Amino acid sequence: MEDFKVSAVQMNALKDDLDHNLDVHVRFTEEAASAGSAVVLFPELSVTAHYGDPEAVKFAHEAKRGRTYSLMCDLARKHDIVIGYGFCEIAHGTHYNSMAFVGPKGMIGVQRKLHASCDEYLVFRMGRSLETLDFGFCTAGALICYDWSFSELWRILALRGVELVLQPNAGRCGGRGMGKEVSVEEQLERQRKKQAVGPTGLSLNASDNGLFAVSCGQVGYNGHSTHGGGAAIVDPFGEVLVRSEPTVEDTLISADLQAARLEEAHRKVNFILRSRRPELYGELTEMI
Repeated sequence: MEDFKVSAVQMNALKDDLDHNLDVHVRFTEEAASAGSAVVLFPELSVTAHYGDPEAVKFAHEAKRGRTYSLMCDLARKHDIVIGYGFCEIAHGTHYNSMAFVGPKGMIGVQRKLHASCDEYLVFRMGRSLETLDFGFCTAGALICYDWSFSELWRILALRGVELVLQPNAGRCGGRGMGKEVSVEEQLERQRKKQAVGPTGLSLNASDNGLFAVSCGQVGYNGHSTHGGGAAIVDPFGEVLVRSEPTVEDTLISADLQAARLEEAHRKVNFILRSRRPELYGELTEMI
């Protein structure tokens, strides 16, 4: 891994306004590039919007075809940056909740969400593979929203030598945000409470596996549902480098990731990956 800067975007992807959503991607990609970032991460389904309804496929497209892909390739090439964006993907005759990662030379890879949550079962098929993404200056992996709750996936990525886990999400404001509008005051109060606790799960998974992690979410009412928002970047010791302030506005955060910090975490006497005993873990592959 080389030293580089990463940016993450909190945004509201509107239900029926593809033009608006793409404009947000253009604006924040330019802002991230101006800040010197080599990677900019957008939330889950940041292009086509996130909501549990069959209409969520209305802007679906193939990963390497169409307006969105052409725009992202042009942006990545122009600004010499890797862009991670979420979209409803058409593949194998069905639809997936997917993240595409595009760099200056085109498509790097696509990660499909592996674990559907709540009403997503009504719209999407679940992916069947965990991808490893070669950005050139680092090796990355993506855990989309609910996927990050499964510690097995973090461990697999760490064992593959992944240095950066990208965690785009579109978590709603609890049950109240599902198919409903939640007041701005309640949204902000929920964000303040979460910030008081801190990005505990993100920090724990990052420190347990000795890697950097970046999280960002959709925020606000999108015409169907209300999302909780939030963005954070943590280091391999689980320390928060930066996180977004409570807001329902679209916003960007950035942080420098230092290779020396990763190496320091891996040199710890009790670095967990060196103490593993895989022969004891067979039950992890059994269904309950």
